[in-house]
Amino acid sequence: MKNITPIPVPQLNTAELAARAVAIRDAVAAKTVTAQQVGSLFFELVEHCGNVRDALALFIETNIPEIQQDIDTRLAGVDDAVAKAAAELQKSEAARALVESLVASLSSQNLAAPIRIDINQCPGSVTVTNTMLPKIKAELFPRFGLGSIFFYADNSAARVTPDGEIVPMEEGTARIYAVATGNTGIYRTLTIEVVPPRLRLCASDGLRLDANGNLRFT
Repeated sequence: MKNITPIPVPQLNTAELAARAVAIRDAVAAKTVTAQQVGSLFFELVEHCGNVRDALALFIETNIPEIQQDIDTRLAGVDDAVAKAAAELQKSEAARALVESLVASLSSQNLAAPIRIDINQCPGSVTVTNTMLPKIKAELFPRFGLGSIFFYADNSAARVTPDGEIVPMEEGTARIYAVATGNTGIYRTLTIEVVPPRLRLCASDGLRLDANGNLRFT
């Protein structure tokens, strides 16, 4: 059996290699080197380690705290952005649902034919010489139903404008009709007395005068 001459292998100076890895990291972080210089430094690290795998392992091990911190920072930013985006999306969806609900509600009401007429204000009598023309106030139900209300009178005691203003013409009983234009089968009949001028009395049964001292009539 031949004697084998031992060949001594120099010990790998890991401290020096770690220092080189740190140098590469700091140079890149400080942006004091170019891409070519980084490649040169990393090539030297590979030469000293003997292969790329060991060089990469050493470089990553040296820089693992910074790498982890950078990853955590980036992920934290992503998490915040995702949370904000989710919150905004939730608000947007809620707003969209509310708008759709309102549109559906209004659309359904707009398409509904009126089912009744509500009279909110109507005088029982008017004075034939009264120049302050009273007005009938009425509403359809539902409020957003089809059409509007049309007023007309069927005798000569009073006239009425299409929007409900009463014009007394002569003494007597006026019949005024409020008709839903969206459904003429829905109407209200109003009876209004047209009366002659009458003196107005105050609480003590005296004659009531206006600001100029003239007699006040109804």
